[in-house]
Amino acid sequence: MIGLLTENFNLYYELVSLFKRRNLPFVSLTFNDEIPSSVDVIMTSSMEKDKIEFDKIISCSPDSNLDNAIDKAILLLYGGEQLIFGIDPGKNIGIAIFANEKLIRSFVATSPESAATKIKQFFEYSGAKEARIKIGNGARIIRNRIINLLQDPRMKIEIVDENDVVNAKDDEKAAMHIAMMEGKEVYGKMDVQPKEGEIREMQRLSRIKSKNITISKELAKKVLIGEISLEKAIEIQRNHV
Repeated sequence: MIGLLTENFNLYYELVSLFKRRNLPFVSLTFNDEIPSSVDVIMTSSMEKDKIEFDKIISCSPDSNLDNAIDKAILLLYGGEQLIFGIDPGKNIGIAIFANEKLIRSFVATSPESAATKIKQFFEYSGAKEARIKIGNGARIIRNRIINLLQDPRMKIEIVDENDVVNAKDDEKAAMHIAMMEGKEVYGKMDVQPKEGEIREMQRLSRIKSKNITISKELAKKVLIGEISLEKAIEIQRNHV
C-alpha cells in the first residue's frame, strides 16, 4: 500500500486526484500517528521527506510530474525488475506498462514518435536494466515505425498475434492483453515502405477527412511514413488543385 504523508495541501490534493483517476489504492497519513504496517511506500513533499523515518520514500512537489512520481512509488511497491510494455498499434496507440505482472499505467499515444518517446522516458526513469516490448501485429507501418524508434540493446521486442486479443476496440485494454501474451522476437529495423493497398487507404481517408480532396500517392506515402501529417498533406494537395 502507498501512504500519502504531507501537510502540503496543494500536493495532497493533486496526488489524491491522480490516485482516484488512476483507480489506485492509497491511505492518508498524518505526522501525529504511527505508520501502519500495511504501508510499503510513502509519498511526501521534498521539504518534508527528512522528517520521515521510513525505508521507501518518494518525494515530489506540486509543480513536478506527479504521474511519474506515482509510477516510481508503484515500482518501489511491486519492484521493477521485469518491465513489460504492451503496445496496440493503430490510429490511437494503446500502451500498457507492467512491472512484475502488475499494471503500472496505461494510456494512449497519438503517433509512433509520441509512443516511443513516452516508453523511452518511462524506461529511463524506472531504473530498469532491461525491458520486453510486446507489440500487436496490426497496423503494419505504424507498428514498424514504433519498432524502429525503440531500437535499444536493453529492449527485447516481440510481435504478438492480435487475433486472440479481447477488447480489441479499447486501445488501452488491448495493450494490456498484448503485454501478457507471448510473441515472436524480432531483430533490427523493420520495413516501413508503403504498399499499394496502404497508399489507397490513406487516399481514401484523405477524401473522408477533407470531404472532397484526394491526396497524391507521393503525399500518401509521406503521411504513412510519418514525414507529414494527413492534415498537412490535404493542405498541400488543396493548394495544388
